[in-house]
Amino acid sequence: MLKVYGFSLSLPSNKVRYVANHMGLDYEFVPVNLLAGEHMSEEHMKLHPAGKVPAIDDDGFVLFESGSIIKYLAQKHGSHLYPEGLEERADVDKWTDFVSIHVNNGMNRVFFNRILAPLVGVEVDERSMKDGLSFLDRFLPVVENQLSENVYLAGDELTLADFNLLSVLDPAEVAQVDLSPYPSITNWRSRLQKEDFYTKCHSSYTEALQSAA
Repeated sequence: MLKVYGFSLSLPSNKVRYVANHMGLDYEFVPVNLLAGEHMSEEHMKLHPAGKVPAIDDDGFVLFESGSIIKYLAQKHGSHLYPEGLEERADVDKWTDFVSIHVNNGMNRVFFNRILAPLVGVEVDERSMKDGLSFLDRFLPVVENQLSENVYLAGDELTLADFNLLSVLDPAEVAQVDLSPYPSITNWRSRLQKEDFYTKCHSSYTEALQSAA
C-alpha cells in the first residue's frame, strides 16, 4: 500500500494528500511530528535524506519532494490532473512553477515569522516578513488576473497547479494574509475548500493548527 509520510501543518504534505484524496487512492498517512523532531530520526532520514516531509513509499519505491510526488502519482494512475498533451502539460508546469517560486516564497516568509517562529521559539525576522508581504503584493495580482479569466489556474480543467496553489494559500487566515483584494482567488479557493479531497484532511488550516498546538 502507498504510504504518505507527512505532518498536518506541512503545506507540501497536505498538497500530496489533496491529490491522493482527489484521485481516490488507497493510502496510509503516516504522521511525522516535526515539532517533536521525528523528521530527524534515522528511520525517517532513510526516506528523506534532508529530514523533511513529505515522502512516500509506494510498495518499495521511495520518493520525496511534493512536486515530484504528485506528478508521479498522476502519471502512474493516468489522471487528468497532469494532462498528456505537450502544451497543456507545459501550462500546468508553468503555473506550478510560478506559484512555487514566487507566491510560495512570499507566503513562507510570512507564515514562518508569524506562526512557526513563535511556535518553535525562534526570533522573528521582521525584514524577511516584510519582504514576504511585498512578494505577495507583487505576484498575487498575476494569479488573480489568471483566475479572473479561467475557471482554474491552467484553464478550464482542475490540474496539479490548483492543488499546489491551494496548499500554498491554505494558511492565509492564520498568517494574517488578507486575500479580500483578490475576489477571483477567494472564490476559487472557497470552492475547492468545500471539496471532499480537502475536508478529508481538515476543515480548515486554522483547525489543523489548533489540533497540533
